[in-house]
Amino acid sequence: MRHEVDSFYLYCLAGMSLVVVGLTWFMLAAGFEINITHFTYPTSGLSLILFEPVMSGLITSWMISVCLLINGTLNTVKAFWLDNKYINLALNWLKIILVVLLILTITLVSASYLLWPLWASHNGYQPCPSFTLFFTDPVTTAWVTDIEICHNDKVDAVLKNNLHETVLRANELIENLK
Repeated sequence: MRHEVDSFYLYCLAGMSLVVVGLTWFMLAAGFEINITHFTYPTSGLSLILFEPVMSGLITSWMISVCLLINGTLNTVKAFWLDNKYINLALNWLKIILVVLLILTITLVSASYLLWPLWASHNGYQPCPSFTLFFTDPVTTAWVTDIEICHNDKVDAVLKNNLHETVLRANELIENLK
């Protein structure tokens, strides 16, 4: 027995497809590298590094979006073939995968929020005090090897965003000021 699928649902599925293609393109172009850079900051030897706890959920969030697209596609196919046991089996497995990915994302972000600062402290970094570097960004925290860097207006002027290139430019300025 065939069912009709609402056209709005198909438009949403097409839109979600474009979003997932864009996210996949971003992840392949830069996302994985950004994630690796973030996790290796405490061992980089730079004078200034940035801590963003949400970065640890980047890969799993991308995986969740891909699974949601597959889920939507399978539900569309299921509407055409109601009694297909393979589609029902795939949807059940996908639900389990989504729950595992969601738990993994929450665990990774929580672990990163707790463990990354310990790792940075162990490697000689300390967080900048409130209202110094990056005080306008509620998520990102600047960590330095020398607390005086936090109060340097020139470093603050260079450090306008949390891109790795900006962090490298700020570190280059710090080395030139020494």
